[in-house]
Amino acid sequence: MSWTTIYITGTSDFREEVKKRLEHSDIGYMPGFIEDPSDTETHDLYWIDGIDNLRAFKLAIGGKLVWKHRLRFYSSLEAFLASQQAKTSDTAFTEQERKLIARMQAIL
Repeated sequence: MSWTTIYITGTSDFREEVKKRLEHSDIGYMPGFIEDPSDTETHDLYWIDGIDNLRAFKLAIGGKLVWKHRLRFYSSLEAFLASQQAKTSDTAFTEQERKLIARMQAIL
């Protein structure tokens, strides 16, 4: 039996809802753990049976839940880490961007 690692991120705490959905599905999975240093995003880790694919995993979770928590799925650690680094670098504004924002707010 081969296992595929799936990393999940979301904008709000989705972990309990995803866990409940997976418990009632036919997907072969094992839950994992990721230490969550970020307060703004929630992360989770699952290993799914190699027979099941990511599409079946997402269908078991359900589209409504995916959209509700803006879930993103990553099948490699490198892609997951790259997405986290991109988010931290995007949140900081440069001095010039701050001045432009202040000028736009002054106009309104």
